[in-house]
Amino acid sequence: MASVANRDGRWQIRVTHKLLPKGVFFATLDDEQSARDYAQGLETLLDRGIVPLEFLEKKTRTADPILEKILNTHIPRAASTDKEILALLVKEVGKLRLSQVTTVWTDEWVRKLKQESNLSPGTLRKRVESLARAIDEHVRLSTPDGSVRLVNPLRLLPKGYSQYRDSDAKALEKVGKKSKRDVSRDRRMEPDEAVRIQAVLDGEKREDKQRAWPVEPAFRLFYELIVDTGLRLSEAYTLRVKQYDVTRGILNVDGSKRRDGVPKPRVVPLLPKLRVRLSEWCKEMDANELIFPFWNGDEAEIEKRMTSSRLSAKFRTLFEYAITPDFREHDLRHESTCRWVTMRSPNGGWLFSEVEICKIMGWTDTKMMLRYASLRGEDWSSRLT
Repeated sequence: MASVANRDGRWQIRVTHKLLPKGVFFATLDDEQSARDYAQGLETLLDRGIVPLEFLEKKTRTADPILEKILNTHIPRAASTDKEILALLVKEVGKLRLSQVTTVWTDEWVRKLKQESNLSPGTLRKRVESLARAIDEHVRLSTPDGSVRLVNPLRLLPKGYSQYRDSDAKALEKVGKKSKRDVSRDRRMEPDEAVRIQAVLDGEKREDKQRAWPVEPAFRLFYELIVDTGLRLSEAYTLRVKQYDVTRGILNVDGSKRRDGVPKPRVVPLLPKLRVRLSEWCKEMDANELIFPFWNGDEAEIEKRMTSSRLSAKFRTLFEYAITPDFREHDLRHESTCRWVTMRSPNGGWLFSEVEICKIMGWTDTKMMLRYASLRGEDWSSRLT
């Protein structure tokens, strides 16, 4: 049974359950909602027979390594996008032992990430989730068969834990800082912006500039491929000729998002005009040759990061020259998603279903499509005509 009561402006949690070492657990939090969420989450776990690590007697625990060892063991199997965060965590919390990662420590760590580091909610969640995944893997692999199931204290954080509360705002105000909020980008490319970008790629000079933006056929095709398919940057520049199926008009993409080092391949269809351009470009190339000259083929993570950075900077200068304010390379993926969503068949119906679009874009959850589909009002009103 769980209860929450106000004690001198703070909220005391009292949980009683037979699985707890002493039969009862007390904790105090600053926020009522956080206290109620925590109490409910703990009670639910205990009812399922899951006991948080910090509540177990030492003799029932598995080995108690420092987090640095857990993180370094996890890094080789982590997604490439997660490795940089894990390396940062080694420096920040690596000297702690696993037993020190308690619910109290977790709450205090999150508070510091807000009030001292002043991280955005999204960055904070990445930090917490990366550490949580590493601990999950360690507990899964190290707990002997038949032992009491342990729960990761980071998984007890309440819903909305990354959002700044009034107490955070007051603490930040004292040091001249402000709370941060999640910012979702829904930047679409306007029709006139698409025309300007294409004109710049074709060598058209702006009247207020002395020179035209350098014309590069490879980069022009690279841009067209990304905006018309939604490929991620690294997925596009690592393409080889053999991945283009000329007969079927598709790309066999390896996929840049990986779990445990295993590629997530997918098939991406090409528009007729892009098939023609790509076929002409590749006709004199060998099957194993890279389609684009931007990457040297070195699979080292640092080399790919450098290539991505160079290309992102190149896109930035392109959009600046084309007077496309606040437009970024990754916004092309949003734009492409919207084009797939609004594409119609010859009889006027919608060409692709939500599931098909997720397959094209490399998503396993339709929620990602909702996140990326930044539709305009005219996209909806056009259906009424």
